Amino acid sequence: MVAIAFIGTIQHEIAKDDVRKLVDTIKAKAASDSVIVCNADGLFLTSSKLGEQLEMLFDNGIDLVMVGEQALSRNCCRSVLAKSDWPVLRGLNLPGATAKTSIKCINHKEEAFWFISTCGQNGKIPVDNSYIELDEFFRNKKDDLPVIINESSSDFKYLQALTWRYSKKGCSLLIFGSGTGFMTMPSLYADNCFLQCDTGSVVTENTIFGIEPELWWKKNIDRRPLTLLPKWGAVKCDYTIVRFEKGKITDYFVESVRI
Repeated sequence: MVAIAFIGTIQHEIAKDDVRKLVDTIKAKAASDSVIVCNADGLFLTSSKLGEQLEMLFDNGIDLVMVGEQALSRNCCRSVLAKSDWPVLRGLNLPGATAKTSIKCINHKEEAFWFISTCGQNGKIPVDNSYIELDEFFRNKKDDLPVIINESSSDFKYLQALTWRYSKKGCSLLIFGSGTGFMTMPSLYADNCFLQCDTGSVVTENTIFGIEPELWWKKNIDRRPLTLLPKWGAVKCDYTIVRFEKGKITDYFVESVRI
């Protein structure tokens, strides 16, 4: 049996000790050799030490990072991705993306999985609908390995439609959305077809994506020219665990913990 753990979107820089505690918590709940995946859109958008943060994630138990259009949001993001060989998947339907940058097959124990990162159309960068690239992937797919898709999108209806579109491809399918930062409950569609419209967040407690509410209000409502920095403190971490055996989903659960 293999467990896939998908952590909520990392919204801002996070301390090494917090990552270690979160990974230890997940491994205690799932398995010591779980595959741990996260979306890092918030980190790519805000971190001034992106390279150091990514290295720290991989050094402390994160196996794969997914990112949507934020991969192209700043020069430092493009530079970090160009210079590193870390397992970071950016949106397959982004300009310049290829199968090599956006799709990865991970072999784990006696199981193997396809991971794909895609973007929704509700961001600032114009992209084609992700189904165009996904259709091509499934046309060329010759195996029955499970497929795990992370779409950086807040369009829940489109995510449901994607689940329907690929639910009869002869393999287990998991679709995780990352867009609102608020965790939703998963659903099983047909046999071995899983959808979670949003995986939630890893974010400082009682903040708005890491920013103290009073400062967020002054910046975004009162339109004051403030430079906002994330607040450090106790971290709320959402995560979802899905267990597989012989390529089939056996069970799943979600949890939100305070680190």
